Amino acid sequence: MGPRVKWPWPSIASKAFKPNLAASKNILLQAGRLKPPKGAEPRLNPLRVPISMSAQNSLDQSPNTSRPLEGLGWSIGVFLIALAFRLTIQILTLPSLLADRDAYRRLAQTLYATGTFGILDPQGHPVATAYRPPLYPWLLSWLQGFESDLLPIAILHAILGACSVTLTFHIAFRLGLSGLQSLVASALVLFDPILLRQSTLVMTETLATFLGLLAWWLALFLDRKDTLDLAGSGLLGRGQQIGAAIGLAIGATLGIACLCRPTALAWALLWGGSELRRNPLRASCLLIGCLLVLLPWWKRNQSEMGQGLWATTHGGYTLLLANNPILYEHWETSWSRQWDDDRFHAWWHAKRIEKNVRSETDQIACDEIASDALANALGWQSIRANPVLFFKACAIRLGWMWAWWPAEHQTHWIVRVAIGIWYAITTTAGFVGLIRLLRRAGSEPKFACWLPALTLAASLCLVHAVYWSNMRMRAPIIPVISLLAVYGSRGLSISVPNSPQRGQVRQV
Repeated sequence: MGPRVKWPWPSIASKAFKPNLAASKNILLQAGRLKPPKGAEPRLNPLRVPISMSAQNSLDQSPNTSRPLEGLGWSIGVFLIALAFRLTIQILTLPSLLADRDAYRRLAQTLYATGTFGILDPQGHPVATAYRPPLYPWLLSWLQGFESDLLPIAILHAILGACSVTLTFHIAFRLGLSGLQSLVASALVLFDPILLRQSTLVMTETLATFLGLLAWWLALFLDRKDTLDLAGSGLLGRGQQIGAAIGLAIGATLGIACLCRPTALAWALLWGGSELRRNPLRASCLLIGCLLVLLPWWKRNQSEMGQGLWATTHGGYTLLLANNPILYEHWETSWSRQWDDDRFHAWWHAKRIEKNVRSETDQIACDEIASDALANALGWQSIRANPVLFFKACAIRLGWMWAWWPAEHQTHWIVRVAIGIWYAITTTAGFVGLIRLLRRAGSEPKFACWLPALTLAASLCLVHAVYWSNMRMRAPIIPVISLLAVYGSRGLSISVPNSPQRGQVRQV
């Protein structure tokens, strides 16, 4: 029995600080740090606040028991090693950045030269477009003006890749993984074949992966600060303000991710939906924050394109590319990724000319809005005409997305075998980790910390089950797979003393 601790209520204390002192006293009481006077009950805060695991750990953890790899020095070390490796890969593959298959560099050059997000017509006049999301070309526009933009783009991709590795390292700690496990998860992201390959191309996967990790990390970091501040304030109004601010910050990050890849909008909806029952204010603010970031893009499209668009005019094409008569004909006999896409492009070009949404001679003149609407209509026409085949196609598209090796025409067979072995191991381990996590949902104290990642994976699977799909589409969830693989490989089970079970609410 320790000495009895008196309640700290000096008569000269300012009345404004009493709620903070009372709430802090109750936190210490429930953590076992203080003992109440005999016959006295701790004063309860009228606000019922769920104590996050990170907040509880900060109370239970003393400086002598903190994990040594969580310090700033280790983070810097992980970042520098990742940067050196990724930069080496970028330099060795520098010529691959010359390709511009999705016209991101053209958009960046036009934006840099004219201030218009678009492409130049044969007369050199800028033509506004919304066919691609604007964030990545906008970043590239800052790298124009040099004799060559290859090295600046390589450095940008290397930095984004190194940041993704470092964020994975930090998230692993937030999830309760050990120092060694955090390093292994980071290494899986560092050496991942898809992420390495896409970082050597002028495409969005490197940026999208970083933004997905940033949103997840921000949610874990701010949730920790939110819970501690809210518990210490003891004021309902301030608690609501903090929760709203956190929702807006996370939503803004998701909005930025949508400007990189519009599939993040589905993630925002699923994430917000998963928060709605537990914290409706925060869920609402998350969606509001996302829409506020997208609002300037919507207004720009309304002004320049004649119609407000939250995403792009590319969605109809990706729906049609995944649901067209030529591909459905191929899927009736084979699941192979080798299909006659040239025949599809010729068919689609003829359809646009037939519907007067594209000039037969001018490759620039195109009504994007009408073309997008036509592609959507033709895609849904294929789905309605073959509903049974559509559901089969959904399974095939998911199989393409989760394929372990590239298609035969993409690389040498030795490389395909090596990549196949890598993904056979990591994907299987990740699936095992997912099963173990879901089975422990009721007892795993960190389960709520996984929800952003699980909703990200679910949103990508739902979108690409219907829209066009291939291996690179899963790039943003590769860190999630890596963390699940490490989690499942050890059968990790975390127990934290004096911690409430999931579903319980602690009162302060």
